[in-house]
Amino acid sequence: MNTDYIVGVDAGGTRTRLRLATPQGRTLADHRHPAGDWTALDAAGKAGRLAAALRAVTERPPLAVAVGAHGCDSEEECDALREAVADRTGVAVAVVNDAFLLEAAVPDEGPAAGLVVGTGSIAVGRHADGTSLYAGGWGWLLGDPGSGWGTVREAVRLLTHAHDRTGRTEDPLLPPLVRLAGGGGLRDVVDALQRLPPREWAAWAPAVFDAADAGSPAARAAITRGADDLVSLVSDLRARGAAFHRVIGGGSVLASRPHLAHRLASGLRTRLNLPLTVYTGEPVAGAVHLARALAARG
Repeated sequence: MNTDYIVGVDAGGTRTRLRLATPQGRTLADHRHPAGDWTALDAAGKAGRLAAALRAVTERPPLAVAVGAHGCDSEEECDALREAVADRTGVAVAVVNDAFLLEAAVPDEGPAAGLVVGTGSIAVGRHADGTSLYAGGWGWLLGDPGSGWGTVREAVRLLTHAHDRTGRTEDPLLPPLVRLAGGGGLRDVVDALQRLPPREWAAWAPAVFDAADAGSPAARAAITRGADDLVSLVSDLRARGAAFHRVIGGGSVLASRPHLAHRLASGLRTRLNLPLTVYTGEPVAGAVHLARALAARG
């Protein structure tokens, strides 16, 4: 790189995207890497990985770096990562939760709550003074409604309840889940959820959405529950004083599944009188926007 440039980073739970751009925002290069064990690293480990990824593509330091980081679910975590990246790069750095990239990617319509629904899920907003607020993001075991693992977990739970009531399971969702689990019945599916890494069975979510389209009661109820719980996360942000008049949603699950998006949009409109915009572009564009603003401040 032989010209001034900035860097936007979308460090998600599945992959990391680095976008090199001019200070005016024109894309110069894109680089993508698997996220690997990103969520298991501390701030120093994450900063070291980002610095190494940057050194691998250019020797000239950027004017500024902005990072939207999966797993930075508090001001303290974001500050720790910002300081660690700045120490390793020697440049101006901004770090936010990756859900804030959605608002930054669509910046000209006023304050928004950000809602990421991918492998996991989280909602974010800000007080009028700019202080960040977070709701959700508690992970596969306890939270993350509507997400990949949240949807699969809820659907399987509903299948077990149906079986307990009737002694059998005739829901059309069961056969594809049995095939994915490599077993012979519902107990094999449950065993797979307990035995496999959650990221593996979170990838079964498309089977749940396909089964909902085919009429599966469990799949439809799981998606409805997920959407309603996502609305509740946004409601929690508002109740805690977040200032916004729109919601921008993104993430691999929400952007690709109209069934969930329609239910979520209906719930936000009915319960909170809020419009939903589903952002289908690259969230890294929001990181570039933040890096531009940081570079402009010198």
